[in-house]
Amino acid sequence: MSVRSYTDMIKTILLPLLLLFSVSAFSMTIADVTLSEELDSTQETPNLKLNGAALRELYLLVETYVGALYLETPSHNPQVILNSEQHKRMEFHILMKKISARRLSKALHEALLLNINEEEHHSLKANIDTMLSYFEGNLRAGDKVVFQYTPSVGTKVSIGDDTKGIIPGRDFYTAILKIWLGESPVSREFKEHILGVNV
Repeated sequence: MSVRSYTDMIKTILLPLLLLFSVSAFSMTIADVTLSEELDSTQETPNLKLNGAALRELYLLVETYVGALYLETPSHNPQVILNSEQHKRMEFHILMKKISARRLSKALHEALLLNINEEEHHSLKANIDTMLSYFEGNLRAGDKVVFQYTPSVGTKVSIGDDTKGIIPGRDFYTAILKIWLGESPVSREFKEHILGVNV
């Protein structure tokens, strides 16, 4: 066998393995949703790392969405994450065939109210109402909802392919994150997974 033929054979064998390793090293998959381990920096955000991800199920039967939390500096401590002034991105990927955006926003609102007190609710009510107004029409499997925080700017809300707006202030984003990281999260298991605990 010639050296060239031997080299070609090695490439044929190793290339698929290298590609497989590359994909597995830099992404993770949950319920057929592939999530990047890192998000490249943009003009708006620095490089963000996947802190953790989880599958949200209802009644242990209905897969509703896959959530992922990206941070500049990953942490297992919910209070550190909530209190830190860093770029943060919470996104969730819809798994249900079809769901009313209003129904989803209602679920988010109810989960939010479980994790903030009356004073916080009063001070954030206008911002919460603005966020809820962004949810219109229907969402389908494959659609993505993103809450992205930029220090000194606020929370950019994107639904599907549309950027809906920016809600100013850090307190609103902290309240939103409490849906998943607060004392009464959507589920304890979900919270542990996006914190990267016991994974």
